[in-house]
Amino acid sequence: MPFELDSNTPLEGMDLFTVYPKEYVVNSLNYLSRLGRDFGIEFNNLNGEFNTRRAHLAEYYAKEHNKYDEYSKIVFKAYFGDKLNIADKNILNEIAKSIGLDVDDMNNSIDSNKYDKRLIEDYNLASKYHFSSVPTFIINDNIRISGIKEYNEFKKTFLEAIQ
Repeated sequence: MPFELDSNTPLEGMDLFTVYPKEYVVNSLNYLSRLGRDFGIEFNNLNGEFNTRRAHLAEYYAKEHNKYDEYSKIVFKAYFGDKLNIADKNILNEIAKSIGLDVDDMNNSIDSNKYDKRLIEDYNLASKYHFSSVPTFIINDNIRISGIKEYNEFKKTFLEAIQ
């Protein structure tokens, strides 16, 4: 489900170094890069934060058209690997087009507020489960695992939670 870390992020984006200490941001992204390397995931966006609302709304459209997996992987790479501002409608249009989605229909669906209620419901659910970071996993409707973890640490925590 979608989750915005900061819904007040302006559409043009902002510099994370103005929100968090530079050392914290750099250390966090170095950690992510180390974990992602084994999976071919690059984290090149060292300090840009972009508004993700429209990208989340487009995600619903992609789900309706059985393109969610393709869409989410490309958006992730665009944001973290390519440092692209995914609040930019043109960037989302190019992503949608690249996976065979009807760009005009997607934008009409988003602009008609078709997915707004669903987004609010998902945000409310995230609030119910006290999401504060991504990723967050909810297990058996009451156990929460939050944040980036080494694979073995995550696996251990997950297996303990389901027993």
